[in-house]
Amino acid sequence: MQASKNEARLAVDLYNRSAQDRSLEAFIVHMSMAWLKLLQARAQRDGDDVYIRDSRGRRQRSRDGDWLLKPLHVMTHEYFSDHDPRRYNLDFFIGLRNKIEHRFEQDLAAVVAGKTQAWLLNFETTLVELFGSGESLGTQLRFPMFISTFTDDAVRSLKAARKRIPKGALDWLQDFDAGLHPAISADQAFDFRVFLVPHTGPKTEADAAMTFVHLRELTEEQLAVMDQAQTVIRDRLVPVADLGALLPSDVSRQVSSALGRQFTTNHHARAWSYFAVRPPAGAPDPTATKSDFCRWNPAFRQYVYTQSWVNFLVRKLESDTDTQSAVFRT
Repeated sequence: MQASKNEARLAVDLYNRSAQDRSLEAFIVHMSMAWLKLLQARAQRDGDDVYIRDSRGRRQRSRDGDWLLKPLHVMTHEYFSDHDPRRYNLDFFIGLRNKIEHRFEQDLAAVVAGKTQAWLLNFETTLVELFGSGESLGTQLRFPMFISTFTDDAVRSLKAARKRIPKGALDWLQDFDAGLHPAISADQAFDFRVFLVPHTGPKTEADAAMTFVHLRELTEEQLAVMDQAQTVIRDRLVPVADLGALLPSDVSRQVSSALGRQFTTNHHARAWSYFAVRPPAGAPDPTATKSDFCRWNPAFRQYVYTQSWVNFLVRKLESDTDTQSAVFRT
């Protein structure tokens, strides 16, 4: 467990060195080791098995003769439930390890910053959950100084960074998010997002340079301001007009044309269900969609789809055998 904490401290130290080459890669490597050691410590403490075994229950050895231990993705799925966003955040970085291209690593770091922060916070949460608050890293890891998103130039730089990421890596990032249930992808434990509001009044001795406030601690007036701020942001990210929106028949026609094979509205229903793009008919909240792909039109009480959804479907149905099996099954 102490080795796990050491790996986490080293990961953060390397990540926060702004001039350090390949800082994201170093962070992912050492945070992966931190998580693995943490889950191994939990298993050893609780008497659970950490070894890879054959069908007869015998431990397996590597070619060098060492006992084979369960990899991180196995231990992740053994400890975290299917509904725990920490599991999917871990799965994201396990997959990202194999997608990093050194030349574009700095651009990737800018795009996945929220997930990176969530990964570290999840580690702290799990560490305290398993071994108590006395083992917390809270007093040792501080909020770094940064410029990202504080100036207009920085925002433009972040947008430009996304455009430089290779198509294969960017497709993987988008597909991973698109495959999640909306409740998981919106959870702070999967992708950490905050509103940063500068203090403009005089500073008192009781003030900290930065204060994190839970939503449940806000007054009704403060919650109203937050709701207003989120509405403004949501209007920027989610189109409120259905200009250019597609009906299922439109999606089916475009996908059929692109694939050169029949893609019916029945196939389309299987596709949106497989990727959890929208809730099923009769769901309590019909607006709980993946808004990049689908939106609920309250006036006509129906779902409409985007061109991004068409493009996503074509890409997946051309190259992904699991998607093909799920959609075109007989």
